[in-house]
Amino acid sequence: MTIEEAQADIAYLLGRAMQAGYCNFGDRDREVGISSNAIVRLAYGGRAPDKSEMPSDASDLSACERAVAKLPPHRLSGDVREALENGRRAVLERYP
Repeated sequence: MTIEEAQADIAYLLGRAMQAGYCNFGDRDREVGISSNAIVRLAYGGRAPDKSEMPSDASDLSACERAVAKLPPHRLSGDVREALENGRRAVLERYP
């Protein structure tokens, strides 16, 4: 990992930490929640989201999309993209 990548990780995680404990489900800028946290966990080497961590509606999915869009480029792996796509499918199955 380069110094620049480490700095990007710190900036990203600091931004998420500043939102920790605050969640307004009507907030159109929300990027923190169970499903988005699960995708971020995967981006940083943790396990993939399970079914209970999939977004439950369009608002949750949007939070996931915002979180992934802000990820440092070196964290945007195929697994992360796949997890986001799985989240999209989960919402579409629930709301066809």
